Amino acid sequence: MFSDFTRRCLVAGATCMALFAGSPASAQDGNSPYKGKTVRFLTSSNASQDAFAAKLQEIGKSWGMTVDVRRLTTDELQKKVVLDYVGGADTWDLIYAGGVQRVFEWFDRGILEDLAPLIAQHGDKKLLNWDGITVAGRHAVTLGDKMMGVTVATSDQALAYRKDLFENPEEQAAFKAKYGYDLKPPETYEQYRDVAEFFTRKKGEMLAGKVLDNDFYGLVNSNKKGTYLWHDYENQLMAFGAEVCKPDTLQAGLMSPASIEAAEYYKSLIPFWPPGHNNMTSGETTSLFADGRVAMTIEYFDRVVYTIGKGEGAVKASQLGYTFPPTKKDNPRGLNHPYRAGPAVISIFSRSKNKEAAYKLLEAAASLDAQIDMARKTPGFMPARTAAFEQLKGEMPVLQYLIDVGNGGADALSDADEMPYPCILRSSEIGDSVSDAISAVLVGGDVKEELQKAQNTVQKALYDLKSSMKK
Repeated sequence: MFSDFTRRCLVAGATCMALFAGSPASAQDGNSPYKGKTVRFLTSSNASQDAFAAKLQEIGKSWGMTVDVRRLTTDELQKKVVLDYVGGADTWDLIYAGGVQRVFEWFDRGILEDLAPLIAQHGDKKLLNWDGITVAGRHAVTLGDKMMGVTVATSDQALAYRKDLFENPEEQAAFKAKYGYDLKPPETYEQYRDVAEFFTRKKGEMLAGKVLDNDFYGLVNSNKKGTYLWHDYENQLMAFGAEVCKPDTLQAGLMSPASIEAAEYYKSLIPFWPPGHNNMTSGETTSLFADGRVAMTIEYFDRVVYTIGKGEGAVKASQLGYTFPPTKKDNPRGLNHPYRAGPAVISIFSRSKNKEAAYKLLEAAASLDAQIDMARKTPGFMPARTAAFEQLKGEMPVLQYLIDVGNGGADALSDADEMPYPCILRSSEIGDSVSDAISAVLVGGDVKEELQKAQNTVQKALYDLKSSMKK
């Protein structure tokens, strides 16, 4: 069975097929044609990027190369890349493109290099192993016969929950008495709200036979306005079947019944979140969960595993369970347990003067063997290759979650799936507008009024996009 990318290449012809033809150049230890080269990598600091930066430096050293790494926050990185490109700087070779929406936007602006010609001329098909990358990972970096980057890690969301609390006999009996069904990880968003309500307790109340020293919360979301809220809220839009943009007509869909229902539901969760949730980042919410203050959270799987693995919080790995985020019955789009997947993508800066060396280093660091090694060394690094899951699951049982996703248990949708091209070229406007609307709703704004504002802003951006595409 051909992958989507391979099929498009077959249609495009022999030039594209050369991507898989192998490489005449060698970059083996001690015999590297890139000896003496310096590759500069701009990235953020998280489980996948810390591990990947270390791997780049390890391989670079063995090849006689220098790999300079600079880390910025996500927002700083986004601004830096654009400013350097507009200013004509050739400061970077490899850049962490992070969220998938940036990949498409930056590629459309010429900031990212098309890797297809580099792969055709210098690629090693065994190392690249395109079909071995997860489906979401492939969708994240391809546009027709163009390749905008390489997916180096999986960053899927999961419902992480306090298994020890869910399995406590006293809590099970109390839940059954109140709601009429067994306490278990919620399958639906209706059950999710019930469980969140049930576990929300005040200081001095009992939880699993112990008196609480602090308030305890049913759930937590990173509702800080901007990327954090947008990426959390995307799960709601998917689950309720809303479409933010129709790619064939470029019509915004934020005033659809499904979108309104999703917003009303999200607003109903306010009593079960901790105070200050609307200013919390993803890192802060995960730390609160790790500190034992929350019953469940829908968060990036790798972030939770990484945070718990550091052993700095009160909660231990043995107390946790992971399952798919809830689903909504009769989803209008036919989605099952949908959630936003944010594959970690590394791209080549189009103004780089070391594109060949940068690509070969990227290819080697993203190989199956390299990904397995990174997963073993860095708790929370989740490979982008399905073969790595299978090889590691014996020593890392937690990876079974990603294997179950890959076997069809849940719909993992990247931004490229949720905002199909060309909608994704206006993903910044879409994400910011939705975030602004939901942020206002969470502090008392009217759902329909705020969504209408977002609808108007997004529709204008889509009209502008349509006009630009006609030129």
